[in-house]
Amino acid sequence: MRLSYHYLDIGDLDGYGSLFTADAVLHFPEMAPIRGRCAIEAFRAAQSPREHTLQSVTVTHGEVVIIGVIAAIGPNGGSTNTAFVDSFTLSDYGLITAQKTDFGSGENSRAVG
Repeated sequence: MRLSYHYLDIGDLDGYGSLFTADAVLHFPEMAPIRGRCAIEAFRAAQSPREHTLQSVTVTHGEVVIIGVIAAIGPNGGSTNTAFVDSFTLSDYGLITAQKTDFGSGENSRAVG
């Protein structure tokens, strides 16, 4: 899972997509589920540059929960920090079959720069 954030942070969407099954589903707040590896890659490609800082990783059989902070980098170089929780479900081969993202609010989010 750590590798998925690294790929997103450096903009390697092929690498990122390779971690998902072909029929994976991404659940993102206030959006219909994004279905399929190609659609997930396209969704991520449309997002602004960001940097993930992981604070906690919890692993159980077939599931991983990660808590962290995303710094979304704006065009002027400033960033907005947002707390997140990602829940992953894995296939028997360790690929991501589902990811659900939730964001913190208020105190956990702040603009920087």
